This record gives sequence, C-alpha cells and structure tokens, in this order.
Amino acid sequence: MSRASNLYRLQDLDLTISQYQSRLSEIETILSDTEILTRAKIIFAEAKAKYQASQKHVRSAERLVQTQRNKIEKSERTLYGGVVNNPKELQDLQKEAASLKRYLSTLEDRLLDAMVTSEEAELQQQASAKELDRVTTQVTSKHNNLNAEQQSLQVDLQRLETEREAALVSINPDDLNLYQNLRQRVGNIAISLIQDGSCSACGLAQADSVQQAIRSGTELVRCGQCGRILYAG
Repeated sequence: MSRASNLYRLQDLDLTISQYQSRLSEIETILSDTEILTRAKIIFAEAKAKYQASQKHVRSAERLVQTQRNKIEKSERTLYGGVVNNPKELQDLQKEAASLKRYLSTLEDRLLDAMVTSEEAELQQQASAKELDRVTTQVTSKHNNLNAEQQSLQVDLQRLETEREAALVSINPDDLNLYQNLRQRVGNIAISLIQDGSCSACGLAQADSVQQAIRSGTELVRCGQCGRILYAG
C-alpha cells in the first residue's frame, strides 16, 4: 500500500470512530434526559393528591350532613314526643327544627358540590395515570432500543480502535504528524480523493504530471489550493 493509501485508511477509521463516538454521546444524552417521564409522574402525583383531598372533603361533608340529620331527628322526637306541652316551647322547637332543616339543605348542597368535584378529580387522576403508563411504555421501549444500539456501537468502536492501532504500524511518524496537523487545520478531511482529475475537497483540477505522481504512491502529493494530501483511490 502507498503512503497516501495508508493515511486514507487511517482517515476512514478516524471518521468512522468519530461518528460512533458522536452517536454514543448523543445516546447518553437521550438516556439521561428523563424530563418527559418526570413531568408525567409529577402530573399524576398532583392529580392523585387532588383526588385524595377531594375524597376527604366528601367524607367531611358527609359527616356534617349526618350530624345535622341526627340533630333534626332529635329535635323532632322532642317536638312530637308529647313531652313538651307549653305552646311557647313548642313554637321555639318548631323554629329550631325549621332552622336545622334549612341548614341541612345547605350542607347537602355542599356535599353535592364536593362529590362533583371529587368525580372530576377522579377522572383527572385516571387520565393522568393512563398518560403516565403510555409515557413509561414509550420511554422504556425507546431506552431499550438505545441501550441495544449503545452496546453494539461500543463493540464496534472497540474493534475500530484495534484496527486503528494496527493501521498506525504502517505509517511513519512524519506522515502521521502531517496528517494530524492537516486534520486540525482543514476540518478532519486531510486526505482528498482525486475525482475526474480534480481534488474532491476543493475542486482544483490537477495536472497530468501531478496525477501521475499521485498514482505512483512513492511520495505524498498535496493539493496546490487546499493543501490536502491527494489520493488516487
């Protein structure tokens, strides 16, 4: 293999390694981003807390209604039990019973409102639970696929790095230094293929003599415009 072909093979490995590393970094970022699942959990927790609070409100309202009914029952037993005969006392008991019944109506309205609110809260909790299940399933499936891809990429990356170490054996230090410096200067593409007689990186047409020198492979030939090492392929 020529000096240029050895460097081109190294560049191909470096570009592939860089792509794999970039994808692994991207996967790591995706896997660490739990915002959508965290948000769904928060919404469910809030809906659950709201429903539980509404249930407590209903139970409290039910107790008040029952207590009021007990008061009315007691008042009516006194009123109609024949124990009280005094007209004034009977009139007072009638007023008290009427007042207790009016307040019972108010308490029953409050209980009804509390029950309606609780039913709405229950529906919200059910909807948020369903959404949490959907998001959890979606995230789990996505993460399983990403974990599988991550493991595959890591295996491939290890193989590529081993191939790179082997490729370095056939490259002399001066050529390697030139390659590395060019990559830093021209954006990773240090070796440019000749296509239709021109540098594929910058498009400069190469003289026949230059193309002949490139094909001979004995020396590294660089493009007169972009400075990249030219390779005939």
